[in-house]
Amino acid sequence: MSNMGYEQALSASVGSPGSASQQFDYTSAIDPALEAASAPPAGANNQYQHSSQPGMPNFRDLKREIQSASPYSSGASDSPHLRGGASSFVSPSVASTDEDAADTTFPAKRTINDLLALGGPPPPSSAADQTSQTIEETKHLYFSIYAPGLENFLETKWFSSKGCERLVNDRPLLQQFATLLAQFAKTTQAQGDPAEIKYTSSVEARLVWALALLVRSMARDLNGVKPESKSLLPALDDPVEAAHRLTIFEDLLTGRVAASNPLTSPVPGSADHHRLRELEFWYTLANFVCLRDDDPNSAKDIDDTLSALRNLLDGRENRDVLYSIAIIRAIGQRVSEYTEENTPFHLDESDNRSKLLVAKKFIQDEANGSGTTNVIRRLCELSTRTWATPAPALPK
Repeated sequence: MSNMGYEQALSASVGSPGSASQQFDYTSAIDPALEAASAPPAGANNQYQHSSQPGMPNFRDLKREIQSASPYSSGASDSPHLRGGASSFVSPSVASTDEDAADTTFPAKRTINDLLALGGPPPPSSAADQTSQTIEETKHLYFSIYAPGLENFLETKWFSSKGCERLVNDRPLLQQFATLLAQFAKTTQAQGDPAEIKYTSSVEARLVWALALLVRSMARDLNGVKPESKSLLPALDDPVEAAHRLTIFEDLLTGRVAASNPLTSPVPGSADHHRLRELEFWYTLANFVCLRDDDPNSAKDIDDTLSALRNLLDGRENRDVLYSIAIIRAIGQRVSEYTEENTPFHLDESDNRSKLLVAKKFIQDEANGSGTTNVIRRLCELSTRTWATPAPALPK
């Protein structure tokens, strides 16, 4: 997908929200990779039905396997890289939460709200009443774009099984969705104006983060208690572990140091190979954000943990992104960056400056359109705001 794929598609076919002629044509408008994504849920049980609309197959039956654009070797990978908002799951998620476990004595570089604000001011809330049609449009977008994108990122099934129920009962969030729909229409009317497109991406980033926080609110309602016995693996749609993973990502992005690792430690033989590697990746990432990168004595532990993460990527886009952000966090303050003038023609992966350049370039490319879901693109866009100087171009 080209870097302008999102912008071209966005400006091509989004009509005014709520118009009678509109038939949930947002999937191709928002993300060309998801143009075949499927129908909205039917009824309060949040089950999927076959769509009666042409070109809208049942999304749970749609499988996309796209070759990874990862800059990291796939030699250690043993599972297909599933991308796209409507991808089926190979190794979904598990269980445990705690959003306040970060060490507050180590200052965060920027909070998530700071990063969101760098994209522009929040738009005025939509004052329009939520009609049955706009609710259905919201559900459709949620199930075809945002829930699968968040699930692929956090490796959980909570958003499709339980998230919509909380969404439709959250009036401010519904209004935020309506605001995004109105912004899509405004961008279309602006005929692809770059400034308008950029602002629309910012509005969407705010919604993506707000949707991600749904799982944290449910975990808080459960007081962080897993419904299963401690001896069992968490359920695939358990909100507690998913909320912990979201917090680990927030710590990673903002530079906070977590006080402890709240994630489930994998027990050999307790699950299939792919599930165990998923658990191990996230548990290792949580260990990483517990290490103080301002302490020289932690350097070896940080490097060893990064090496362990590197061996657990398994060709998954979300893990490539998370590992790249970890590289940027760990190495960014250790070395000076290459400039366009002194970038070597051949990059050596054992060289920290090269690692940093590759990681930043990958995150920038994902944010600029290479990311295969809108969730990945917007979260990578937030990540690019954590550093001030753009990475120089990779050698051709």
